[in-house]
Amino acid sequence: MIVKILRYTALALIAIASCSCQKEPSTSDLHEDYLVYTAHDTGTDFQQIETYYMPDSILVIGNSDRTEYWKDDDAREILAVVADNMASGGYTRLDDKDAANVGLQLSYVRRVTYFVGYDNPCWWWYYPYYWTPGYWGDWAGWHYPYSVYYGYTAGSLLLEMVDLEADRQSGKKLPVIWDSFIGGLLTSDEALNLERTLDAVEQAFVQSPYLTTK
Repeated sequence: MIVKILRYTALALIAIASCSCQKEPSTSDLHEDYLVYTAHDTGTDFQQIETYYMPDSILVIGNSDRTEYWKDDDAREILAVVADNMASGGYTRLDDKDAANVGLQLSYVRRVTYFVGYDNPCWWWYYPYYWTPGYWGDWAGWHYPYSVYYGYTAGSLLLEMVDLEADRQSGKKLPVIWDSFIGGLLTSDEALNLERTLDAVEQAFVQSPYLTTK
C-alpha cells in the first residue's frame, strides 16, 4: 500500500493560527489515508532533555462516563514504537515520573469530537477523565507556547510531550512543548488500523528531527 501523508508547512500553520477554530482537515482527498500534524515549542532545546516518563496505557476519549484506558497488545505495540523512537533520539525512559525531565501522554479519540485552541487549550476539561495537569504534579493548567487550532474526531491519536521542569511560579501552567495529532486511522479492517497507526507514529517522529539529544 502506498501511504500518502499530509504534512503541514509553515504557511499552513499560519493559516490555521488565523482561524478561530479549525476542524480536522478532510482526508477524502487522500484516498482515506492518514494525516500527521506535528508542532513544537521553538524555545525548547530538546538536546538538553535526557529523561522522560510515559504511562503504560493510552487514554481513550469516548462516550463513556468512566475512565477508559487502552492496555491490550495493540496499545503496547503503539507505546513500544514511541519508546523505540525516543530511544533512537537518545532519551532514557524512567519508571519514576517525578525524576523525569519530560512526560509523554497518548490519547485516542474513539467517537466524539473535541477542539483545542491556542487561546484556550483547556478543551479536554469537557472530558472529565483526560490526563489532567495534576497527573504530572502541582500544576494549575496547561499551556501551548505555540499557536495551534484543530479538532479531533473518531479514530484520532494525540501524542503530547510536557515539560516537567518548567517554572511553576509563573502561573503554574504545564507547558506542552511538542505534540502530534494523527487522524484518519479508522477503516473496517482492524489489522490495517493498527498498521496505519504504527506508520503514522513513525511519521510523527520523522517530522520532528529536533527530538534528539545528539
